[in-house]
Amino acid sequence: MPAVYTTILIPAREIRRGDEFDLHRRTRTAAYDAVKTIRGSIRVAFTNGGEAYLPADQEIRVSRPTGEALCATG
Repeated sequence: MPAVYTTILIPAREIRRGDEFDLHRRTRTAAYDAVKTIRGSIRVAFTNGGEAYLPADQEIRVSRPTGEALCATG
């Protein structure tokens, strides 16, 4: 079944594993939940490698998987 996504605006500290978001003109997918670092920042690792450091309070629009769509067959 295909996954269903919802788009929400959250502070960067609330990024969860599997969230998709745009950063530097590319769509990224979080490999893990955001991790707190020093001085009010967070670190987010990406599923295809790499990571980013963002201010914990920075608002970011994410697409979050919310379940699976029902599929009708006929």
